[in-house]
Amino acid sequence: MNPKIILASQSPRRRELLKLVTENFEIQAAEIDEKRIENEILQNREDDFLVTSKKLVLELASRKAAVVQKINKKALVIGADTIVVLNDKILGKPVDEVDAYNMIKQLSGNTHYVLTGVSIRFEGIEDRFVSVSQIKFYKWNQQMKREVSAYAASGKANDKAGAYGIQEEAGLWVKWIKGDYNNIVGLPIAKLNKRLQKMLDIISQ
Repeated sequence: MNPKIILASQSPRRRELLKLVTENFEIQAAEIDEKRIENEILQNREDDFLVTSKKLVLELASRKAAVVQKINKKALVIGADTIVVLNDKILGKPVDEVDAYNMIKQLSGNTHYVLTGVSIRFEGIEDRFVSVSQIKFYKWNQQMKREVSAYAASGKANDKAGAYGIQEEAGLWVKWIKGDYNNIVGLPIAKLNKRLQKMLDIISQ
């Protein structure tokens, strides 16, 4: 049995990464109230903020997959959500150019985390996991100021958590990475590839 595969995300980065695994999938955006879910989970936060952040991305990914599967009952649905965590703060998508500039400036010279939660759902089965990468940006200087100003003005930061895409100009500000690079782009595709095959094996039994 080869069920229809649906990616519950309109992210062009996730779409391109999933194509490494299969060309045969559809795109359907999932409408959920992300802010309400975030507020609920943050109200009951753990002492370790990273633990709370993991719960959040897993819940968001799971809800996205569930919404799409509800109207595509026989499909295998992949939901994903990515957040950027700096200290005990979640950096979402910037509201404007100034916000994008300030977010990246906050990240400069500091170490932050990128977490992507993934949910794979088929009928009554769900497999979900979270991937965590650690990134350090170079310290702020005049060159970075010029580059960040141009990047924020370009509008490229607008649809990205933490106001940057590592595959774009922001890659110039990265001092080091620990973990999966593709996770930072938006989908830990190597891990997803293995978990997706495991799910397909279960379905075909």
